[in-house]
Amino acid sequence: MAHHTGGYQQPQDTYMHSNASQFDNQYQSGGYRDEPGYTGQQTPQSDYYGAGGDGTHDSARYGAGAGAVGGTGYNPAQESANKYSYAPPKKTKSKKLMWIIIAIVALIVIIGAVLGGVFGSRAASSSSSGSGGSGSGSEAGSASSFSGQSAAARVANIPSSVSSSAAAAASAGGKNDVFFDGTDLYGNPYWVSSNLDASAPAQGEEVVSCSDSNTPDGTLSATSLRSHPRLMTTGPEWSCLPQKIAKDAYLTVWNASIFANASAFYDLPPINYTFDGDPASGSGILDPARETQLRIKTWAYAYMISNDTKWLDRTWTEMVAVAGNSTTDVWDASEDIPGATKNETWNPDHFLDLAELTAAFAIGYDWLYDAWKPSQREAIMWTIITFGLNQGVDYYKTGAAWWSETLNGNGNWNCVCNSGLILGALAIWSEDPTDASQTIINEALPNMRQNCMRGAGSDGTWSETPNYWYFGTNAQARALSALISSTGSDQGLSAANSNWNLTGQYHMYVGGQAGLFAYGDNGPNKFSTNANGMFLWGKLANLPIYSLYQRDRADAADPLSMFWYDTGVTGSFWNGLALDKFFNNNHSSWGSMRSSWTDFTGTYVAMRAGNATGSQTHGDLDAGDFVIDALGTRWAGEYGSGNYLSTDYFTSEAQNAVRWQYYRKGTQGQNTLVINKENQAASCLPTNTMDSTGATQSSSINYVPGTSDIAYFITDMSDCYNQTSGTIKRGIRFLNGRRQVLLQDEVSGGSGITSIEWRVQTNATISLNANKTQATLTISQVTDANSWGNLSDPLVSKLPQKQTMLVSLINSGSATFAVETPPARVYGSDPNTASGEQGDQPNPGVSVLKVDFPSTTGMLQVLWQPQWENLGDADKATPNNVSLSNWSLTSH
Repeated sequence: MAHHTGGYQQPQDTYMHSNASQFDNQYQSGGYRDEPGYTGQQTPQSDYYGAGGDGTHDSARYGAGAGAVGGTGYNPAQESANKYSYAPPKKTKSKKLMWIIIAIVALIVIIGAVLGGVFGSRAASSSSSGSGGSGSGSEAGSASSFSGQSAAARVANIPSSVSSSAAAAASAGGKNDVFFDGTDLYGNPYWVSSNLDASAPAQGEEVVSCSDSNTPDGTLSATSLRSHPRLMTTGPEWSCLPQKIAKDAYLTVWNASIFANASAFYDLPPINYTFDGDPASGSGILDPARETQLRIKTWAYAYMISNDTKWLDRTWTEMVAVAGNSTTDVWDASEDIPGATKNETWNPDHFLDLAELTAAFAIGYDWLYDAWKPSQREAIMWTIITFGLNQGVDYYKTGAAWWSETLNGNGNWNCVCNSGLILGALAIWSEDPTDASQTIINEALPNMRQNCMRGAGSDGTWSETPNYWYFGTNAQARALSALISSTGSDQGLSAANSNWNLTGQYHMYVGGQAGLFAYGDNGPNKFSTNANGMFLWGKLANLPIYSLYQRDRADAADPLSMFWYDTGVTGSFWNGLALDKFFNNNHSSWGSMRSSWTDFTGTYVAMRAGNATGSQTHGDLDAGDFVIDALGTRWAGEYGSGNYLSTDYFTSEAQNAVRWQYYRKGTQGQNTLVINKENQAASCLPTNTMDSTGATQSSSINYVPGTSDIAYFITDMSDCYNQTSGTIKRGIRFLNGRRQVLLQDEVSGGSGITSIEWRVQTNATISLNANKTQATLTISQVTDANSWGNLSDPLVSKLPQKQTMLVSLINSGSATFAVETPPARVYGSDPNTASGEQGDQPNPGVSVLKVDFPSTTGMLQVLWQPQWENLGDADKATPNNVSLSNWSLTSH
């Protein structure tokens, strides 16, 4: 089993590595420059939880689920993270690349998750039955039910004291208790059936109404700002937060978790000024920057709630170091970057670093404004001006801010850079004796409206990748919230893109039962970045479903969640929620379909076919690429990122770009067809369709779709294969009540086609039958889930039982399967020439299941049959042989 460094899942918690799934291999310690012409690093980092609930507990580390504080129950997801908390010690200067072989491909890596228990088909029964589309949904136990895992394997990991406090708060506020009591390896919640609210999502009254008689009138000026604190929350909200915590179960659990993390961070030394690679080459300090923000935000919250000066003092110690004023923890660009001055210590050359540090200091300055001595306030203010805002002013005036241009502006860079500058300006504007804050507001705010707000497409799909969604949207949420709380208006951000709120749907549907459909690059560590903008958008747009969904995720516990979450929401996010959704915009078209939102042993299928350009050089040549989840794990998956330090990894998206020569980025590293042993066309425009019976989940966590509930996705990807004639089509559909999956390819009339290879990347162990028409895929354990991999003592999590998937060739003539272990190139060679770096990382634990088409025209049908515990005759039947042009909701 390969090592896995990051969340192969829905977000684990805030402090874990990126929620990449699949073969999110090689999170390395190299230079982080994910911009055109540069490369970047990914250093997996894991969680660190104390055992406490209110800041008074000791620092023993336990698994903590879904943002809960550490508990005594064993939780594999959290245990693996805790085991390697904070990864290996960071070095003080440049770091040698460390290969973390996490090859997670099909999802075998972090598979273990669905330990069953209170959710899934064996969960406690609910009174409502499901219905959907043309078929009728039902409770578990019907002919089309899915098999869960043994309830005996389930573990709760919220301490009993915190659970009791949460229950008391729910009773006091007249609201629901927490719906879960832990999370699995993928960050999915363990449902507590007795706590569930079966009603539809609704918006009600908050448990406490916070009185505010000093709301700004929306004027954007230094003299019209709200008094401190004003970033993302206000003085009145701080004042009534303890009352809200006492009457809301979720706030109670999150508050305990935040204090536990504050305690854990407290004893750590100040963050080291560590460049991810060679500073002379323009490498970044993004990990230290985001970790700084995480610490300051956490300690500032702890002080504001407890009034304990230990948190204030520890925050000051950290800020002194990061401001370059410590004699022991030296932050000084002039000592590390050739030609740099000390004023460039926050590394404007990699502006993300500067922006995240500016945001961190803005939060520390504003939230703790009344607690700081005047001399401390002034010192922090001048650090924000000198290291942050002045650099931003210079970049805007000289045109060096490439991320502010229309061509490059619709992604995470624009959102993060402008958001950080805006927070810095809003924090000190009323005290700033220079014109830096005013200039930043004049430049960054309109630029963010024009560019960052385009990051969400017309259907909500993020312009880059599912993991880069986190960075862009979290930064947008901070700026949006800070503008509202500081000025009384969002200053036109929301109006700049009326479809922005749809990006919450994108996030929900791109998550499967065993991780994100993590196409493209996964990005660096999350640290302070999470999906909690869902709370803010849900509150502002009256979309309670977003808040209800996010509150049960593992990254929900965060200081900003305490203010963005609407305690008035009621119901279950899944009640009435469609199982399927077609996302179809001019840039990226893809489809998502599943058997359930609450049974994580069920099925999930997603396929995409779109243009590989316009993704901030984070995409893959992957038209027709797909993932399949079933039985609590992933059977066809994604590699995620390659080595960001590889030669010209980010230089271009053009057809001849070096990027596409790397195995993980080219077509051969995807789950699609390779034709004529060459890459797909980067700028191709596939034509896609999707249809569904429109099944929606009932209120029951035991819901299973009806036997005739169907969804399918078809792509005509002929334009992607550099052919002048013929058609190349692919379709994927559910069969038999979503218990089976059929993948079908049709190639016809292409006179220039000389070879066709069908490829699927998987972490499963593969065996073939005698005539090689059936492959048996098995998965039984996970190694180093959500932790720093490649260590001497890997954490191995065994599944309750080995899971099996049968993959069969049907109606495919003389075609046969073959297996590559490890994956081998079909064409080309590793283009990397960077000294000391590795281009194509090894992919141990990954295999490729492949088929060479017996001719250059014809059909290939592949049936995927999870080996459910309750297999019936319908699961063993061969589906109808129907051409893609005749597929319909009733064709099979």
